[in-house]
Amino acid sequence: MLPKTLLGRLVLGIGVGWSVLVIAILWVSLRGGSGLAEEINRAHLNYEASLIARDIQQSISLRLDTLKTIASSQAGALQGDVPLTEDSDDDVQARLSDHTALLELFDSAFVVDAEGDVMGFTPSLPGAVGLNVADREYFRFVREEGRPFLGRPIISKLYDSRPLVVMGVPLTDAQGRFEGMLGGVVNLRDGRFFLDLRSLRIGKQGYAVLMTSDGTVLSHPDSSLIMQHVPATLESPVLDQALDGWQGTGTGRLNDGEPALMSYHQVWEPDWVVGVFLPRSQTRQPIIDYVRRQWWVAVIVVLSMLPMLWWLLRLELSPLRHLARQIAQVGQGDIPRISLDTSLEELQRIAQTFNSVEYERNRERAERRSRQAYLDAVLSSSPLPMFLADLEGRIRYVNPALETLTGLSAASFKHRAWLRRLHPEDRPVLFALWRDAINGGHGLYRQLRFECGDAGMMWLELYTSQVMNGEQPQGVVGFVKDITHLRAQQKRQLWEAEHDPLTRLLNRRGFERRLEETFQHFREHGETASLILFDLDSFKPINDEGGHALGDEMLRAIARCLEGCVRRDDHLARLGGDEFAILLPGCGNPQAIRIAEEVRHAVSELWVRCKDKRYGVTASLGISCLGVDDADAQAMVKRADAASYDAKAQGKNRMMNDARCL
Repeated sequence: MLPKTLLGRLVLGIGVGWSVLVIAILWVSLRGGSGLAEEINRAHLNYEASLIARDIQQSISLRLDTLKTIASSQAGALQGDVPLTEDSDDDVQARLSDHTALLELFDSAFVVDAEGDVMGFTPSLPGAVGLNVADREYFRFVREEGRPFLGRPIISKLYDSRPLVVMGVPLTDAQGRFEGMLGGVVNLRDGRFFLDLRSLRIGKQGYAVLMTSDGTVLSHPDSSLIMQHVPATLESPVLDQALDGWQGTGTGRLNDGEPALMSYHQVWEPDWVVGVFLPRSQTRQPIIDYVRRQWWVAVIVVLSMLPMLWWLLRLELSPLRHLARQIAQVGQGDIPRISLDTSLEELQRIAQTFNSVEYERNRERAERRSRQAYLDAVLSSSPLPMFLADLEGRIRYVNPALETLTGLSAASFKHRAWLRRLHPEDRPVLFALWRDAINGGHGLYRQLRFECGDAGMMWLELYTSQVMNGEQPQGVVGFVKDITHLRAQQKRQLWEAEHDPLTRLLNRRGFERRLEETFQHFREHGETASLILFDLDSFKPINDEGGHALGDEMLRAIARCLEGCVRRDDHLARLGGDEFAILLPGCGNPQAIRIAEEVRHAVSELWVRCKDKRYGVTASLGISCLGVDDADAQAMVKRADAASYDAKAQGKNRMMNDARCL
C-alpha cells in the first residue's frame, strides 16, 4: 500500500529506484559471470575427460604388457617340462597362483590350453578349471590372430552372471606354435579397475561414465546401468557424435532431465568412450553465492541512505507544507488568499491558480445563494404540493402545500422514511418505476396509496421530472395531487356498473368478467371450476297477482338466501328477470352438486305474502364444469343452461348435472 504523504512516496520511489539499479547490476554480473564460469567449466571438463581417458589407456596398456611379459618370460614356467596340453591341471594351477602380480591388476587370471580348456584359474573358483571357452570371442581371436586381445564386455558363466571384460595374450612354444592363452578378467561391477572411476566426482554433483562405442555402459555411479544401453535421457547429438569417434565438449541433459555440460574423449585401443558430466546449476553456483553476498551489502547501503534521503526531501518539501497550511486556512475563512514566500516557480503557479479558482468559487457561491433564495420563495408560495429528491429517492425538500396535504412535517420525509408510508402493494411497483425513470431519463406518473397523518390512507397522484445539468441528471422534482375522492367515485361507479341494483348481486356484465378470469386461471394453472344456472318456477303469478313490488321482494329474499349457501370466494349473479348464476372457482362437481341441492332446498322454503295469500317458488338448476377441450368459458355456460332446461322439462324443482361432469 502506498504511503499517504508525498514525502513518503518520494522516499519510497527513490528507494525502489536504487533497489532496481542494484538488482540490475547484480543481474548483469550474474549473467556475465555465468557465461565466464561456463567457459571455464567447459575447459575443465575437457581436461578431466582427457586425463581419465589417458589413465584408462595407460591402465589397459599396463595390464596387457604385464600379461605379455609373464607369457613370454615365464612360458616355460607355466608349461613345465612338457607341452601345456600334456601337463596336469593341478600343476598349471599351482604355477599360476605363484604370479601374485596378476591379482594386483586383475580380479582373476586364467590359463587356457590350445583346445580351449581352462587349466588354471586364480583365485580358485569352483567349476572354473576344466571349463571349455573355445567358443568365446577372446579365445578365438588370440588363437587365430596370435596377438593380445581386449574384448567387449560379456556376462560371466561362473560369477553369477556378472559383467566382465577379458584381456588375453597367446602362449607359444619354442618354435612359436600356439599352445594356449594367458588371460585376465576385470569385473565391471565390483572390480578395482572401475571402482575408482565410479566413485570419481567432478565438484559436488559431476561424475564420469565409461561406455563402449556401441553405447553399452561399462562404468556409471548407478551400478544398475552397467551393461545397459545408454539411458534415453542422456541421448543427445553430442553423445551420438562421441560414439562415432568425436571428442569435445557440449551440452545435454542428465538422467533426471537436468541441463548439464558434458565432455567426451576416446580410449582408442579398446574402442571405449569416456564421458564427464557436470550439472549447469553447479557451474553457476559460485557466481550465485557471490551475488548473494553482494546483495546483502547492497541492502545495507540502500537502507543506510534512506534516513539521509528522508531528511533532504523533507527540507526541500517545506514550502509545499506551507502551501497546504495556507490552503486549509483559506478553506476555513481565516485568510482570503494564498501568499507564498518561495522561489520555486511551480509552487508560485499553484498558488496563483488556486487564488483564481477561489475567486471564481466565491463568485459562483454568491450567485447560487441568490438563485436558491428565489427558488425557495417560489416553492414555498406554490399552492401545488411539491418536493425535491435526489436520484436515490431521498427527499431533500418539501413545500408547505405538501405538508398541509399529507399532515406530515418536512422531517417525516427525510432519509427515505416516507417509503414506509406507502401501501405494501404499491411499494415494489414504485421502486421499479423510479429506477426505470432514472435510467431512461424520463418522467414518472403513478397513482398510489399513502398513509398520511390524521387522514389515514389516501390516494395520491404522483408525477416526477428529472432536473438536468446539461446532460447530467442532478435530481428529481415531484408534484402530488389528492385523488382520494376521485378514486372512491371511480370505485363506486365500477361497482354500480357490475351489480344489479335490486339484489346487489353481480349483473351479467360483472358475471361475464369473472367468468373470463376463472377460465383464464383454469388455462394457466389447471384449477377447475363449476357453474350453477337456475331460474325460478312459479314466479310469474307473484308478479301478476301481487305486483312487481312483491316480485322484487321475492328476488331480494332469494339473493339473501343464496349468500348463505355459497362460499366466500364464489360469485353470485342475477343475469336478468328470475335467472340466476353461481360461479364456483376451484370447486369440483361433487361439491357443486351439494351446493346446488342446498340452494334448491333453501329456495323452496322461501315465501312472500300479499293479501293474506302466501306465494312460494322453486328452482330448476343445471350444473356444469370446465373441460380441457373447452375453447372458451361460454361452453360451460351453454352446458349448464341446457341442464337447467332439462330440469324444468322433467318436472321442475330439481337439479340436473351435465353428463360431461359425471
